[in-house]
Amino acid sequence: MTSAMRVERDAAIAWIILDNPKKLNAMTIAAWRELGDHVRTLNADLEVRCAIIAGEGRAFLAGHDIAEINEHCDHIQSGKVGATELREWQKTLQETTRLIRLARFPFIAAVQGYAVGAGCELVFACDLVVAEQGAQFGFPEVNIGATITNGGTFFLSRKVGIAKARELAYTGEFITAGEAYRIGLVNRLVPHEHLRAEARKLAERIASRAPLAVQLHKVMLDRGLEASLETMLHFETECMIHANLSHDCTEGTRAWLERRTPHFTGG
Repeated sequence: MTSAMRVERDAAIAWIILDNPKKLNAMTIAAWRELGDHVRTLNADLEVRCAIIAGEGRAFLAGHDIAEINEHCDHIQSGKVGATELREWQKTLQETTRLIRLARFPFIAAVQGYAVGAGCELVFACDLVVAEQGAQFGFPEVNIGATITNGGTFFLSRKVGIAKARELAYTGEFITAGEAYRIGLVNRLVPHEHLRAEARKLAERIASRAPLAVQLHKVMLDRGLEASLETMLHFETECMIHANLSHDCTEGTRAWLERRTPHFTGG
């Protein structure tokens, strides 16, 4: 099987680069499985402190592979594929989202061209987004009678608000990177030629911070999407204790008092 992506390391930063530009990096079920495997491997590497997902060519990720969509459609019509198979395929996609959210470190999506359908779902699973000025985002599923998957409906309203979420889901229309930046989906908006450099700059900044504190903030913010205030006040207390008793907190505090750069180890 030909790999749909490659992994590169840049010190504490890992890159997962979608590498099927002829198909605008459109994903197959096998490609989602491969992406999940890469996330697992990187999460097991304690040297990694931040990861960037990027795409080669004219698009970040332009949905699902058309050839596989056509094949699945034929198999559904013929009765070869039913609810059981569809449910198993969906589990593969969902597992990737779980792995990204449960990873120790943040993920940054570096978006150029199109991030639509599955591409938008992957962007929403990431923690931060750097986009080129010409990028476009959207969920065109309603145009073919399909629905948003892979956690897209969970993240959509939380990222852009319920009114905009309804508009995007019901119409299937795309929004520009400028609009995505205005409504808070995109963190950094840059010219095309600066996309990866800006993503690397943001990743380096995160990687220079105390890894345990970053990890705890990731977990707290995710928990806070659904938990009550009282639950989060309790959870914040436990995370504060965990962080304050760590070696990195002692090192960071002493470095601040001594006006020097801290050396964080993750412990």
